[in-house]
This record gives sequence, structure tokens and C-alpha cells, in this order.
Amino acid sequence: MSKPFFYCSELSRQRGEPKYGTASVGDVWLLVEYPFWWGAQAFHDSALTDEVKTYLTAALASIPRARLLLIKQDYPRRAQIKFFVVRSRPREPFIAEFTLDTYEQLLQLDIAAAASGQLNAAGVRRTEPLFLVCTHGRRDKCCAKFGYLLYKNLRAGGEANVWQSSHVGGDRFAANLVCFPHGLFYAHMTDTDAQTILTAYRERRLVLNKFRGRACYPHTVQAAEYFIRAEANLDGLDDLRLLARERLAETSWRIRFAAPMNRSVYDVIVSSRVSASHQYLTCDATREKSVEQFNLDDYRVTHDRARTQA
Repeated sequence: MSKPFFYCSELSRQRGEPKYGTASVGDVWLLVEYPFWWGAQAFHDSALTDEVKTYLTAALASIPRARLLLIKQDYPRRAQIKFFVVRSRPREPFIAEFTLDTYEQLLQLDIAAAASGQLNAAGVRRTEPLFLVCTHGRRDKCCAKFGYLLYKNLRAGGEANVWQSSHVGGDRFAANLVCFPHGLFYAHMTDTDAQTILTAYRERRLVLNKFRGRACYPHTVQAAEYFIRAEANLDGLDDLRLLARERLAETSWRIRFAAPMNRSVYDVIVSSRVSASHQYLTCDATREKSVEQFNLDDYRVTHDRARTQA
């Protein structure tokens, strides 16, 4: 029997699959402008020299929870190359921006130092956000069909800070949008959705609809943040601060957030389970699989002036 034709993103939307707790996890993101063809394994398939690839791979290994993406914008190509080091952390995230003449100049950068906020004369702190749309069609056709159209329309609308990106994770959530430096992931974006989210991000607000999670948190904490925000109607980017995460059982966690603005502490228990339904997770999948999903098992709010002011 031949494999049925489908788009995994359309199947996910039709199922109404929960999106919270699915953002790719990463504290540091290395974004390398590469305005050429991307293979299925964009970085490894690129024409970057072995020396540059080895150097970037070593940098990734030396920085905890670091990820690398290739990025690009449409023609005309710039004479110089952009390289960004993004620190996606709960407080004071930042983007370090470098402008290079050649990829070999990457070998002269102390990337780990840049990720810790120590910049030399070659780098500057970027004040504008970066918005990435995964358009990695060689990885999954949904990213080409849904992602590239979104990217093109945002650019046509005058959004200069949006870039195409290689695989960000979660093909079935295309079109995927990532807001840096905070590392906010959004799923199943339309043009209208994306415009709303870009505006909200600049106003330091989250949009819970289609929110996948924050990259600096593990998936359980991403889900907990979503549940608390939904229950308490909190959309400010800085409304919550993570206090603690405790594993209660193999599939159960207690997670506590503080809300400094209203001096409350939110204590939730989140559990994970395997979905009862099965689905194709990518367009190249040959069989359907279950996915991890999260439940809110307990939700409590307390007043704690001392802790929230800490």
C-alpha cells in the first residue's frame, strides 16, 4: 500500500493538538547567516569549511544547552555576513550581533564569552528583536509550504527583523515563529497571528493562543507557565518568575512561579502522559506515533510578599 499524501501541520491543526510544552529547549542560540542552499542537515550539508564547522561544533559543546541555526533573508545578498549569539534566559536575555567579511572570521570570536555577555570590539548588543520563521523545506515540506509563505508576507509588510531559519523543531507545528531574545515559540502561524504576536512582543506581552513555550525552560515548566497564565490571565512577558521545579514521580512535577506584580505565588502540579491518539509527526513519517502531552493536576495560589520581592 502506498503512503498517503498529507501535510503533518494540517493533520496537527485538524486534531486540535495541544501546543504548550513543545518548544525546543535551548539557553544559547548561535545564528549563522548562510544565504545559500540548505540540505536536510543544513549545517553539516553546508559548504562551510571543515575548520569553521569544527570550531562551531566545539563552541556548541562548550556551552550548556546551546543550539545552532542557519538563517537567511531573500535577495539581494549582503556583502557581509551576520552572526548572532542569543542568550535566551528568563531575566535580561540579549542578542550579541557580529558583522563578518568571511566565515573564517568566526574562528577569531570567543563565542562562549559572547554568550556570557562579554563582547569585544567585534560585537555589539542588539536592541531590536529577531523573529525567525522556519522555512527548512529540505527537512520537512510543511516548513516550505507554510513557513516560507509566512516569511515572505511578513517581509512584504515591511518587517525587516524577520529571518528564514533552518529546522527549529516541531515540523507539525509549521508555520513556526520564534521571538528572540526571549526564545518564545509559536505554532501554526497565519499572517494575522504573526502580526499580532510581533506587536505583542514589542509591547512585552505573550499571546497564549498557539504558544508553544519558552526555550529556556524544560517542557514541564513550559506547560506549567502556560497553565498558570491561562488560569490567572497573565500576559506580561515579565509577569512570572520561576521559583522551583520538583519531580514528584516519574511523570509528575511540582512547579512554583512567583508573580511580583500581584505578590502571588502559583504552585501547580503538572503530569505528562502519552496521547491516546496517534499521528504523523513529520511529513516523511511512515507510521503514526503518540506524543507527550501535559495535564494540570493541581493549581494553588498563595500570597508571599517576602518571596515575590526577592
